[in-house]
Amino acid sequence: MSNWDIQVESVHGVLSTAEETAGKFEGEFKAYTKGLESAAKSAGTMAPGVKPKSGTPGPVAAALQEFADKTFDDLRYLPARAAESIGGAAKATAEYVAGDLKMAADAQHDAIPDPKLPPVKAEEGKGK
Repeated sequence: MSNWDIQVESVHGVLSTAEETAGKFEGEFKAYTKGLESAAKSAGTMAPGVKPKSGTPGPVAAALQEFADKTFDDLRYLPARAAESIGGAAKATAEYVAGDLKMAADAQHDAIPDPKLPPVKAEEGKGK
């Protein structure tokens, strides 16, 4: 049986940390959205002292909205990619362990059969 080159417990520890970190995406995205909204609101209009009419953003707010719209799918991709990567690594580790157990079982199974003995030659005048 060959030696494995990963420590399964270490992999599980890293995956646990990665899951914990990935679980923070939602809170980070809410903070990001609030930050963009606050920046857009604070940017105002091009005319000093003039507040934008309801629903009419100034040029900076419009640019921030365009930026948010164009990066929306990129941001949605991050947690999806993280989940797929973590899940894939967990599955690969489980398969790795299963392969180790299968190799051990195969080695034990190969040791179970009766040994093959060479045929005994009949002595002259006896038997066949």
